[in-house]
Amino acid sequence: MNTSTAEVPTGWSAQLRPGAVRFTRSSGRYDDTIRFYRDVVGLPVIETFTASFGEDGTIFGLPSTSTHLEIVRGAPEEPRGAFDQLVLYLDDQDTLEAAVTPLRAHGLTPVADPHPYWQANGAVLYADPDGRQVVFAPWVYGRAPDPLELSSHEPHAGPPAPDAEQLAISEYTGDRAGLRSLFELAEDSLTQLDGYLDAGDVLAAWRRGSVVGHLQLVATQDDAVVELKNMAVVPHLRGTGIGRALVTTALARSRTEGRSQVVVATAAADIGNLRFYQRCGFRFDAVERDAFTPDTGYPDPVVIDGIPLLDRIWLSQDL
Repeated sequence: MNTSTAEVPTGWSAQLRPGAVRFTRSSGRYDDTIRFYRDVVGLPVIETFTASFGEDGTIFGLPSTSTHLEIVRGAPEEPRGAFDQLVLYLDDQDTLEAAVTPLRAHGLTPVADPHPYWQANGAVLYADPDGRQVVFAPWVYGRAPDPLELSSHEPHAGPPAPDAEQLAISEYTGDRAGLRSLFELAEDSLTQLDGYLDAGDVLAAWRRGSVVGHLQLVATQDDAVVELKNMAVVPHLRGTGIGRALVTTALARSRTEGRSQVVVATAAADIGNLRFYQRCGFRFDAVERDAFTPDTGYPDPVVIDGIPLLDRIWLSQDL
């Protein structure tokens, strides 16, 4: 087992060697709370995020990235914030395993349904007797990219270990025909799909050795803009955070490549998709009327949520 060779800080046990510590709280008066800590108390802001896995937040350094306080936007009526976590950032997966061994020895089991962000990054969460969560994360914030962001830069030709339970996202370099059934979940026109199936790059979400979701990125005429062309998650895993993880990875990848904007189009009739992309930070740009007709390769009639499939909505997100 690989473990950190760094000197154990005074007071820390040998198996627990966090490289960074975070206290996470949610606030029903988010804007006022941010102003209080930033402008009144004077804590330095080291990062902000919007619509990241459905959350808005600000991270303060105490005073650096080794110890930080994260404030997440909460609902005004929350009696105590939904986020009430102590986050321990550890060197790697082996260090994480060493850290949680004592908890397992005491018969404790991890939180079964962690927040999608922690799930996508391989973190393990345990609840204390009061129900507050301790997060064991396998990377050190402020010193290394999170695993989800890192995976978007590493081409991967095949799945992770067959028994892997955690979600892994990587570039798909195999035959696109093997993903066609996933593409068809998001495309009603086989003619249209034939025209772009092999275009651009594809990110695949893997779980237990199988692809459970994908996202296709295609270049546009403007080199600074890339289109999210096709994305789908297998039906039985929808709503578990896989789609959000794919979008987050795609945005991070596009930003690293120097893109300034990501655009996506979806049907005006698909209320679910419109809600999803807005929660991921996209905003409305334009309406393309009569984009889904027999003349463009779509069957007639198609009805979604009781609404005829006719118009296309374009959304964008600046990076």
